[in-house]
Amino acid sequence: MDQRVTDPSRFQTACEWLRRQPFRFHWALVLLMAVIIPILTRHTEKPGEFYPFSNFPMYSRFAPDTYYVYVTDLQDKPVPVGATFGTAISNVKKAYDRKLTNLKKESGTKDKKIDMPLETKRVAADEVLHWLAENAPDKRSLNSHAGLRLYEVNVMYREGRVSKAGRQVGEIKLPGS
Repeated sequence: MDQRVTDPSRFQTACEWLRRQPFRFHWALVLLMAVIIPILTRHTEKPGEFYPFSNFPMYSRFAPDTYYVYVTDLQDKPVPVGATFGTAISNVKKAYDRKLTNLKKESGTKDKKIDMPLETKRVAADEVLHWLAENAPDKRSLNSHAGLRLYEVNVMYREGRVSKAGRQVGEIKLPGS
């Protein structure tokens, strides 16, 4: 029989060697971030993203244009997303952004998201609004609204000035209203 496999003293020696290493926790963390987390998150919506082991490329540079979204009812009164739907408005933007990315890939266009046609944006916005309504933790909070609208506000920095331009990109009617 092979002495290397069955000799418990070799295992103890290896454990002692590991205990003497000054950066053992560092290497355990490297192993965790480089191998274990990517394997465990490979089938999630954001593979490799596991706070606090995420990278944040959004801070690497600032784009000259961006946008934000907000939700209103059919009378254009703002709807508090956190209280009504149990999620943050940033999650609504991320969901909308993912839908736009998927539609952009399907169409094969090279346009920027900001330049996509309103009809395409409407499809993405309506899907996001349906997602919000379906996942609301308290459906009774939606009874006071006949429907929902999603607005997109583009923020641009040009020639030393910041300008905003907003428009409605989606609208749904809620059942029971």
